[in-house]
Amino acid sequence: MEIKVIDAICGAGKTSYAIQTINDHSQVGFGTDGDIFTSDKKFIYVTPYLAEVERVLNSTKAEFAEPYSKRGSKYEHAKKLIEDGKSIVMTHKLFSMLDNETLDSIESEGYVLFMDEVANVLEQIRISQQDIQVLIKSRQIEIDVDGQVHWIAEEYESVEDNRFRDIRVLAENENLFIYNNIAMFWTMNIRAFLAFDEVYILTYLFDGQIQKYYYDLYDVQYEKYSVVQKNGRYELVDYNSLIEPRGEIGDLLTIYEDYQSSTGRKSNLNTNFLQNPLKNKIDDSRTALSKSWFDKAHKTQIEQLRKNLINFFRNRCITEPSNQKLFWTTLKSYAPKLKNKKCTLNKKDDRSRDNYVPLNMRATNAYSECTAMAYVYNRFMNPMENRFFNSRGIKVDVDQLAMSDLIQFLFRGCIRNGQPMDCYIPSERMRELLMQWVDFAEGNDEYVVGE
Repeated sequence: MEIKVIDAICGAGKTSYAIQTINDHSQVGFGTDGDIFTSDKKFIYVTPYLAEVERVLNSTKAEFAEPYSKRGSKYEHAKKLIEDGKSIVMTHKLFSMLDNETLDSIESEGYVLFMDEVANVLEQIRISQQDIQVLIKSRQIEIDVDGQVHWIAEEYESVEDNRFRDIRVLAENENLFIYNNIAMFWTMNIRAFLAFDEVYILTYLFDGQIQKYYYDLYDVQYEKYSVVQKNGRYELVDYNSLIEPRGEIGDLLTIYEDYQSSTGRKSNLNTNFLQNPLKNKIDDSRTALSKSWFDKAHKTQIEQLRKNLINFFRNRCITEPSNQKLFWTTLKSYAPKLKNKKCTLNKKDDRSRDNYVPLNMRATNAYSECTAMAYVYNRFMNPMENRFFNSRGIKVDVDQLAMSDLIQFLFRGCIRNGQPMDCYIPSERMRELLMQWVDFAEGNDEYVVGE
């Protein structure tokens, strides 16, 4: 088993390399028109969104199947396809459901995995500290030296204990860990990666992502690569961040600052929301716009941010009246309070009817025509998740994590096409992290941007 992390900037050619590799293993089979292909390898291609599933299906020569739920569940269909040794394309959500029986089939069939963007490999379980103590004291669970939770009760003692059914399932699937007897975490079954003959993770800034720390947790070895284009083909090379054209990208970004050095104009959209009337003082600019800040912010501060968004998109950059050339994000729970005539939000999460983009949106080209963006958030890791990893000797780089998410979000817009883009990033910390990323390297002339 070999895990290759293709850590390359958006547009470098990660997906093109994956499709090229799949097509390289495809051979013309039998067919009237000679357009039916077979493959000497079996692939599972995992992507975050259904729209990207269609892109893979339309771009590869190999015969890929897509699980569907016409009769029975989509997951049961995926299991059947794997048992039959079919190459399939699926979403991250479906991949996270793979059980040991299906992973056995994957291992025996010798599959190759291409995963577009990192998976959701860790999630805190909603269970109170009191209920955790009930499970421990009633000896329904046992905790080993690594913090893994094992279900040891043969049956429930009462009907009331049925509320722990989900906990039992996770524990029996060896997916459950505990931190300091106060929090539980689901982790993806590590066999979801180890069962494959080869694994390719297509992402960017992997060192700042949860999946990296998850691999450290399970002592999983991997190699990082960059991807370059030579003579019309994509190739993997030893990882080298210096080949990224960060300086060129930075030149295309107009990042709003309260003082515009080019015009001498002053404004205060990055600071006017810091005044907290309850505390009668200015909030700390380094932690402002974090989740905890939003939870404690006064309504006047939230209202000021809402006005700032209108001001920025109406006066600081040119966006058409239909608002189709801008996109924005913040914590989903606070988006309804920040939405306005420029920054729209659809109550039914119909992304075709608004310009709000979820914070964790990746691997989509749906906003590539947008020329302006707003990132109204200061990204920190969930403190309990951070402690979970730290308690196991794994140090998390929270700045790298924040930078990774911000860069991924930026590349949803027109910058991915090499076009100028206006940015409103009111968090001082997030702006500084972006500038550190831009200033890290200027790139070089041999780098060729991919498809």
